Amino acid sequence: MTPAVHAHDLVKRYDGMDRDAVSGLSFDIEPGAAIGLLGPNGAGKTTLIKMICGATVPTRGAVEVFGADPAAPSGATKRGIGVVHQSGPFDMMLPALDNLRITAAYKGLRWREVRPRVDELLTAFGLDGKVRQLVFTLSGGEMRRLQVIRALLGDPPLLLLDEPSAGLDVGGRLQVWSLLHELRRRHGTTMLWTSHYVEELERNCQRVLVVNHGRLVEFAAPRELADRFGGQVALVRPDSPRDTDGLLAVLGRGRPQLRVTAGDGHVEVRGQATRTRLPALLSDAEALGIGVGPVEYRTPSLEDAFLTLVGAGHDG
Repeated sequence: MTPAVHAHDLVKRYDGMDRDAVSGLSFDIEPGAAIGLLGPNGAGKTTLIKMICGATVPTRGAVEVFGADPAAPSGATKRGIGVVHQSGPFDMMLPALDNLRITAAYKGLRWREVRPRVDELLTAFGLDGKVRQLVFTLSGGEMRRLQVIRALLGDPPLLLLDEPSAGLDVGGRLQVWSLLHELRRRHGTTMLWTSHYVEELERNCQRVLVVNHGRLVEFAAPRELADRFGGQVALVRPDSPRDTDGLLAVLGRGRPQLRVTAGDGHVEVRGQATRTRLPALLSDAEALGIGVGPVEYRTPSLEDAFLTLVGAGHDG
């Protein structure tokens, strides 16, 4: 079966840079899959997305979308890719419906044929009453939903989602997730999904591409990554809230193997050595007169694995 996305030794270096933005990436994405793309800011995620949608070409290596070059002059492959940008441009002085009409024309779609699908999406996203409003009058969340609708015009076989739920409240985020799941179920749409909400990828993606410094770190299922790299997490509560700072200082002696942070009335301890090193540190705390309350161990998450794989100092 031809992969939805095939990347082989993919390299991109921009003029004036002393290192590759993307360096030797190789992977395949199967048709119909929902794949997360996770990495800190500057990891190469945006550059990778640009190469997949044909907006920029590789310096070396190759990327194919359903077996074709997305940057081919014909533009046929590119028109079969829907993209939800972080800040996709609209004509702010045109109504929402006219913006969708322009997108349909750009994609070579007949407006009369796609209008029923447009109306269906507008209703599903709660924008059917907003179509005559100028875009600049819409709220941030409404613009975000309009971006998703625009990307879905023509039911593209590949959908690139760059922060699709940014700016949405919890209800709006759940609505977008549900509609994207339905899109995959009905049309077999392949999705490459990047988000600063690590939980979003954990809940919605079958596998996750983890990249850092332009290189592929891991490509596996969220649960597999959490189990392999998430380490162990413990929440330790002092008997008295006034002892939180003292408990934090004592448990901090476990660095650098353990990452220790203060929470709301507790101290959080993370790291592969948590279960082996924590008991001795708690004994030290009690010897100093710091009462130790309940210790709660929890299942590691994809976010825990991400911190291990790319370091705690990430900003995205």
